[in-house]
Amino acid sequence: MSSSPATHISSATFAYPEVDSATRARLARAVHAADSDGFTFLLNTCLRTEVIVAGDGSRLQQTLERIFGGAPEVGVAKVRHDSDAVEHLYRVAAGLESPIRGEREILTQFRQTLARSSESDSITGMFSKLIETAVAVGRQAREILPESPHDSMAAIAAQAVGNVDRVAVLGSGAMATAVIRALQGLPAPPLVTVVARTPGRVTADNVAVWAFDRALEALGEFPAVISATSAKRRLVEADHMADVVHRRSTPLTLVDMAMPPDFTVTTSATLRYLDIDDLARMAERRPRGDEADALVRQAAIEAYRTFVDHHQVGPVIGGLTRRADDIVENTIARFGGRLASDEDLAVLRQTAHTVARTLLAGPISYVKQPDRAPEAIDIVAEAFGVDE
Repeated sequence: MSSSPATHISSATFAYPEVDSATRARLARAVHAADSDGFTFLLNTCLRTEVIVAGDGSRLQQTLERIFGGAPEVGVAKVRHDSDAVEHLYRVAAGLESPIRGEREILTQFRQTLARSSESDSITGMFSKLIETAVAVGRQAREILPESPHDSMAAIAAQAVGNVDRVAVLGSGAMATAVIRALQGLPAPPLVTVVARTPGRVTADNVAVWAFDRALEALGEFPAVISATSAKRRLVEADHMADVVHRRSTPLTLVDMAMPPDFTVTTSATLRYLDIDDLARMAERRPRGDEADALVRQAAIEAYRTFVDHHQVGPVIGGLTRRADDIVENTIARFGGRLASDEDLAVLRQTAHTVARTLLAGPISYVKQPDRAPEAIDIVAEAFGVDE
């Protein structure tokens, strides 16, 4: 019995620190939307890009070529398969692969990507359930990890600006909102000005709001600016940025959380520039939580087994049952004419079906067991002549 690609899970990871920010930026600019084929999940964050497919290695490579348009950077991916791929995905959702273990933002980003993928039919069926389970596992893992006021990249960004009286935050999405909350939670919170493309959508309290055409003004006047947008292009051209920095008489701390980065900067005595990888290096990893790691690992094993069983065990059981029913009916057709009445024929049919199902009860029970041998399904299918 051949193994269908649907019984495999494969993934490709482009993530900090193995893949540098410049490479991730090039990939982010090259990316196309994931196919609406029901078998592809694409997660993009500041620190990582994850591509997960229901399929084998060849299907993964085909998907990477479609998503990234043949960009040469795909060759740096860390590739995983089957239960290893599922465990890694669940660890990502739980924040166990983040610079800050259990960080809050990654699970939010994962949920949002899941919702978009479901709406666009990029993931469907059992593959969709496999991805959805990552959210529940991520929540469970976070409950095990200890609480901390510094468990998010937004908190690290807020701390990175230092003791300043004013901070401009560029952007108004989920990350920008998290940054605002982190700034307002500092021991000596600065005055926050939000610079947004749609000022009316800013819902944060106790902030000033500027339209985005004042972004250069903010870069020229504020002692600290945190950029947390989802733009795919530079917010400010390099020469304009250089001019702003040149005209400043006081230092500027510019924290660029975007991927690809919002700014191209040159070295200057008045500019302290931090990108998302700088923030990741500043983040202190929590101590390892063996309990959370074990929870995620076991959940991944069980989820992958459920995924495989749906595609392998169900068809084999169905094939066994159909095979038995065919044999019974062929036997009855052969010998039924020798019986004296319809009542005798009904008794023969019932007896034959009972014998057949009793004989199959053992093999069916065995292939359903979670601790069965890996090759058990193939052996049972071949022994009973089941061809899916």
